[in-house]
Amino acid sequence: MGCKELGKWLMLPLCILHLIWSKLAVHHRGWMVNYTNVTRLNHTKSMMLVNGQFPGPSIHAHEGDTIVVHVTSFVKPNITIHWHGVRQLRTGWYDGVPYVTQCPLQQNASFTYRFQLLNQTGVLWYHAHTSWHRASIHGAIIVQPRKNVFYPFTTPSQEFTIILGEWWNTDVEQVIADALARGGGYNTSDALTINGQPGFLYNSSAADAYRINITSGGMYLLRLVNSCMNFALYVGVANHSLTVVQLDSAYAVPFDVDFVLIAPGQTLDVLLHANHSHGRYYLASSVFSIPNTTVVPFPNVSATALVEYVGVGAASELHHNNNDDSTVTNNNMMLPMFPAHNDSAYRQAFDAKQFSLNTSDQTFYIPQTVDIHLLFTVGYGLASNTSCYPLAQCEGYLGYRILGSVNNITYKAPTPNKSNKPFLQYGYEYDRGHLTSSTSKSSFNLTFPDHPEHIFNYTGSQLPLSLWFPQNGTRLSPIPFNSSVELVLQDTSILQFEIHPFHLHGNSFYIVGSGSGNYDPATSPATFNLVNPPLRNTYGVPYGGWVAIRFRADNPGAWLLHCHIEIHQSWGMETVFFVHEGHGSDQRLPPPPAHYPLC
Repeated sequence: MGCKELGKWLMLPLCILHLIWSKLAVHHRGWMVNYTNVTRLNHTKSMMLVNGQFPGPSIHAHEGDTIVVHVTSFVKPNITIHWHGVRQLRTGWYDGVPYVTQCPLQQNASFTYRFQLLNQTGVLWYHAHTSWHRASIHGAIIVQPRKNVFYPFTTPSQEFTIILGEWWNTDVEQVIADALARGGGYNTSDALTINGQPGFLYNSSAADAYRINITSGGMYLLRLVNSCMNFALYVGVANHSLTVVQLDSAYAVPFDVDFVLIAPGQTLDVLLHANHSHGRYYLASSVFSIPNTTVVPFPNVSATALVEYVGVGAASELHHNNNDDSTVTNNNMMLPMFPAHNDSAYRQAFDAKQFSLNTSDQTFYIPQTVDIHLLFTVGYGLASNTSCYPLAQCEGYLGYRILGSVNNITYKAPTPNKSNKPFLQYGYEYDRGHLTSSTSKSSFNLTFPDHPEHIFNYTGSQLPLSLWFPQNGTRLSPIPFNSSVELVLQDTSILQFEIHPFHLHGNSFYIVGSGSGNYDPATSPATFNLVNPPLRNTYGVPYGGWVAIRFRADNPGAWLLHCHIEIHQSWGMETVFFVHEGHGSDQRLPPPPAHYPLC
C-alpha cells in the first residue's frame, strides 16, 4: 500500500519521504499445516500444527511492512488462517474467515495471504478460523515501530512473547463434536498453558516450563496474547508490578497494576519492572469467570512460568505446594495473589484505567457524530428442536439445545458446495451491479436488523418464553462506505448473564461507553468518553450490561462480528457487516486473487 492509502495520516510529500526513509520490507513465510504428535501431562496426541510448532511460528515485522504467507494444508479438515487485529485495508480477501472472505483450504491445497501492517504496532496474532482448530493453530505477530521511530514509553531491556492457552488430553475436535451433538456444555480443558506449557503446578510439566531471565533494575516488555478458547485470564508476576502500555496493538496512557485481565482474543503489551535484587518468581495465569463454577467449570490450577533474576540457583531446586497455590514457597517462589475468579469489581476497575494515547506516529480519530446507530442484543437461546439423537433429550437447559444469538438471530453458516462463493465475492459483484436479484436474496441477504425486532426488558428477570427461541439466519448488516457507526452491544438475561468478548474483523473500535442494566438512548450517551477512549479490536460486553463502540467504516469488505468465546461462536453468536465500497479507486477492493480457493 502506498502514499495514497496513507494520506489520511500523512501529507503526500511527507509520506513519500517517510516511505523511502523507513525502508519498508516484505516478509515471506512458507507454512505447512500437518499433524504432529505432542505430549503434555503424560498424554501424547496428534495435533494440527503450523510447521510442527505449538504455539506456531511468530512473525516479526515493522509497522508498514508487508506480510506474505504461503500456506499449504496436508490435513483432511478444511482450514483458514485469520490475522487477528490486522486491519486488512483493502485486503479483505485475506482476512481468513470461511465462507465470509474465502472458501477454506482443502487437503493438499495452498493459498497465499498478503497484507500490510498499517498504523499498528505491538502484538497481534493469527489463528485458524475453522471449527476449534485454533486450539493448536495460533501464534504471535510482533510489530515493531517503523525504523528510527521510538516507543512512547521506556525502551525495554528485552522483549518476551507470552501466549496464553489451553490443553486438552483428548482430541479437541472430538470435544466440540460431542458438545454440539449433546446440545449442552463441553468437556473443559485439562490445563492452562503459557507458551504451550502447563508449568510447575501440573504433573510432569516442570521440566519444560517456560523460563525468563532478567536483571535487577531492568525493564522488560511482555507481549501477551490470550489464545484460550473459552476463558478470560488474570496474568501477573508474583511480587512485581506491571505497566500496561498497549491494548490490542494501540498505544494507551500507561497505567500500573499488580496483574492484568485479558479476554480471549485480546492482546496486551506490558512492562515488567525488575525491582528486586535477586530471586525467582512465578509468572502465572488464572481463570476469570463471572458465572458460578457449577455453570461454567474451568481449570482451577494456574499455568506458570519462571521469572528468574540472573545469578540465582538452578531451576531444578524449585518447590511448590500442590494444595495451596497462593502460599509463599521455598526460595521466594510464590504465585501472584489473584482476586477471586468472579471478581467483577476488579474487571470494572481494570477497564476504567484504559485510555488511548495519541502519538506522532499513531493518531486516533474518534467519531464525534454518528451516521448509523445500531443496537445488537447478544446472549443465549434454545433450539425449538429438542432432538439430540441418540440421547433421550438434549443436555442443554430444560432438555433443549443451547444456542447463541445476536439480535435473537442464530448465525447459520452457508452450506459448502461448489456453486457457493464467500460473502465478500458476492459483495464485490453486488457493488458492481453484477449480482442478480435472486442470488442476492438467497445467498447475499443484507437484511440483518439494526435493532432487536422485538423490544423487551433485556436484563429483566421474567422474559417472554418466545424470546428464548431465536430464529436461524444468514443475514448481513449493510454499512455505507465511510459512515461513522455507533454500535451498542447489550447483554441479555436469557438463560444467564455473561461477559461476551466481541471481536470485529477488519476494524478497530473505540470503547466510548459502558454500563450495567439496559442501555438508555436518552441518558446513556451523556456518560460517553469522546476524548480519549481506548481503541480495541476485542472487548467484553459487561455482565448484565452494555458497551457502546464507535468506528469509521472506511474499509470495504465483509467483516465478521462474533463472540471470541469459542463455544459461543460454535452456538451461533455472530453476524457479518458488509461495508460497501466507495467511489474512488482507493475506496474500492481490487479483484479477487488469481489463486482464490474454490468451495
